[in-house]
Amino acid sequence: MPGSLGYVLVIAVLAVIVALAVRSIWKSHRNGGGCTGDCSSCGGCGGGCRHGKS
Repeated sequence: MPGSLGYVLVIAVLAVIVALAVRSIWKSHRNGGGCTGDCSSCGGCGGGCRHGKS
């Protein structure tokens, strides 16, 4: 029984971390932090265009 308690705690901590990450991404997207498709002004992708535009 004590061994399964460790698994439950690890899963709970991971669930909290994932929830916080999703919340952060969602807030960023709502505040205009999403990708606009304009690779020339994008600083987040390191200059590599992945939208099929050059």
